[in-house]
Amino acid sequence: MTKSHNTQIRFLGIPSEHAQQLQNGGSDENGQLPERMTSDGSGFPCRHCLKEIADKDELLILSYRPFEKKQPYAEAGPIFIHSESCISHLDNGEIPNNILSQGNTLIRGYSEDNRIVYGTGKIVKSETVKQEAIKMFASDKIAYIHARSATNNCFTCRIERA
Repeated sequence: MTKSHNTQIRFLGIPSEHAQQLQNGGSDENGQLPERMTSDGSGFPCRHCLKEIADKDELLILSYRPFEKKQPYAEAGPIFIHSESCISHLDNGEIPNNILSQGNTLIRGYSEDNRIVYGTGKIVKSETVKQEAIKMFASDKIAYIHARSATNNCFTCRIERA
């Protein structure tokens, strides 16, 4: 059974509680304190507000696992967030800036049990992520989608049905 192609979707950054814990000195997925550096204004998308971190703003580099529990498919990898509190991405159903700035994006579907749905992973032009996600959500096997950097495989955001 498949769902309608007029599915509404939403783009979600990392949970605010997690971002705040890291910004307040908490450890990352590897039990390490995030590294601090200053943005040069390009290539540092915040995974909480889903915007680029501005030139000369301080940022945190850390390991992030976008899954609640450790399991074979729960990969962790590097991400950036603002070092100071930022407002969570306010989703309006449109593709966020941190995806559009990539050029190409890897999207991959996951099942309810947080396993990759094989055959769903593909690299798409970033401006088509919304249409491609809606197509992917036509399958009942897909519970959610991860958008990732096509060049570095870093987690960008989670996509869900609205």
